[in-house]
Amino acid sequence: MMLLKYLLSLSPWLLSAYAQEQGIGDGNFTVAFLPTSEDETCKQEDIANAISLTTDTIPSAFTCFNLTDLFTQSSDNGYNDDVWKTPDNQPTFGVNYTLSNRGSFKAGTNYTNVWYHQANQTAKADEEGTWVFYTYAFEACIQNGGDAFALDDYPWFETSCQTKDEGECRQVPQTVKSFAIGPAAPYDARHGKCEVWATMGAASMLNGRNSALLVVAATMAAFIMM
Repeated sequence: MMLLKYLLSLSPWLLSAYAQEQGIGDGNFTVAFLPTSEDETCKQEDIANAISLTTDTIPSAFTCFNLTDLFTQSSDNGYNDDVWKTPDNQPTFGVNYTLSNRGSFKAGTNYTNVWYHQANQTAKADEEGTWVFYTYAFEACIQNGGDAFALDDYPWFETSCQTKDEGECRQVPQTVKSFAIGPAAPYDARHGKCEVWATMGAASMLNGRNSALLVVAATMAAFIMM
């Protein structure tokens, strides 16, 4: 128990050091959501009129956003401190963000086209990125809506690799109700690589809500190997 407390006390510093070593902090992360009818617009990388969020901050852990709450707020700028806590209430920091076209958001619209961009320092697609991005078919970043919702029909997705410089468009089977952003470094350490739209987290990994011990252990291992 003493060892766990010690590792947890070090984890924010280790994450910061690991991030600095990886050059993290370069560039922005942007995600946009388009209605089902605008799949061609999304594929053409045209998000001029899409609802979107941009940030240059890296949260300390998994940070969840509900689409309706986010795009019906009264300001284009905000800070989300709904960061999932680690044991012993270690210090956390959330996401500063800027919204675009929030007035275009329509509740009840099926937002099944997702465009996102993180090019970071190399701007090479499929290399390790700065952020990990999750999309969910349910609010509050819930993975499973219950027995009435088959996982194959209502999957969640996780992606932590860089995109090409022009961004990337994906279509998901259900409207996005919520999404989350987290630091990619510990996520990639747990997975052994960055992920490109892993369906249900590749069906084997725990998400940010689970097991702070695994996060710390993976971070320690990654830091030692630098």
